[in-house]
Amino acid sequence: MKSWPSSQAVLDDLGDKVVTAFRLAVADTRTDLTTYRNAHPGWAAEHSKRGLANWIHDRLWAHLLVRLDGLANVSIVDREPLREIWVSNNYCVRAKRHHLDGAISTYPTDTALEFLAQPGQLTLDGLVEMHLVIGYEWDKETNEVGRAVISLRDSDYVVFVDELPDDGEKGTAQGVTPLPPTEPAPPVVTDLTTDDKRGEEKRSE
Repeated sequence: MKSWPSSQAVLDDLGDKVVTAFRLAVADTRTDLTTYRNAHPGWAAEHSKRGLANWIHDRLWAHLLVRLDGLANVSIVDREPLREIWVSNNYCVRAKRHHLDGAISTYPTDTALEFLAQPGQLTLDGLVEMHLVIGYEWDKETNEVGRAVISLRDSDYVVFVDELPDDGEKGTAQGVTPLPPTEPAPPVVTDLTTDDKRGEEKRSE
């Protein structure tokens, strides 16, 4: 099995400013959903699951753009349908909804599988390129935006799911047991899909 850094090492490497921006973008999105439901309860009630997921994803992405703006070690790829955040040229980050068991929802296109599989290649700085997923936990029972989280996965193996720390405090993994390694298999399609740069995926949260 590959050797992976701890969640704490990844958080330290990303830096407090980036981690805080991720967490606050989720908090902003949570507020948006509450405001939307209060202002237009009928519209919110008529959303399909996929439609609401895409609405939340758009709000999260908009807040990420604002929160990350001006950070020297961050670059944004926003060529819809491709949306990625690069940190220090070796962390490629995508935003997605996490289920309470740590799973994410994605359609198993070649590019989605490639992103989740981890390239393990060296960057120009001599560092290993690593793919991360940030976002929020979604409780299907309450239909609410939960904790802001970050995860690292190797294909269908979840290395860690960690709650993003509050105001620079260091986070620790919060009760999500990594899924055991299995034979390579496409991620299970659940309630939504994601986009990629070829237009093969549809956005997820």
